[in-house]
Amino acid sequence: MITDSTTLSKKKIQEINTIVGPAFNIWDSLKLKGVGSPKLHIQSFSPGFKTFIEQNNSLSYCNIELRPKGIIIHQNKRATRLSWVIPFYRLSIFHSDVLSFHCNGEYLKIKKDFHLEKSRTYINKIISHKALYSSENTY
Repeated sequence: MITDSTTLSKKKIQEINTIVGPAFNIWDSLKLKGVGSPKLHIQSFSPGFKTFIEQNNSLSYCNIELRPKGIIIHQNKRATRLSWVIPFYRLSIFHSDVLSFHCNGEYLKIKKDFHLEKSRTYINKIISHKALYSSENTY
């Protein structure tokens, strides 16, 4: 689900929490050694993001928030914020020339640069949480 999350209503917060679970509390966040990534440079994206990301010619950055049942990829432009809510069971991560996240036909490709290198342990944390979630919730 791609949504404008600049201002969230209670209904929208409830919908996001249903899809990926509520945000980790402070103690769980400390146990996990953080649930947010550093900024990551967006290299390319699917047409679903085009109207939001191409409003500005400057570099586009995003960050990833880990939730109990998925991730949220946030992208800020000026005073607006776009959030891509992805449950683990629909998330696909590919690592080749770029790091790409795929869900429901949409994708976001992250450029391999020093920002991504700093985030290597965080990406591994996402992959391990996805594997743990998948092993506990077999269908």
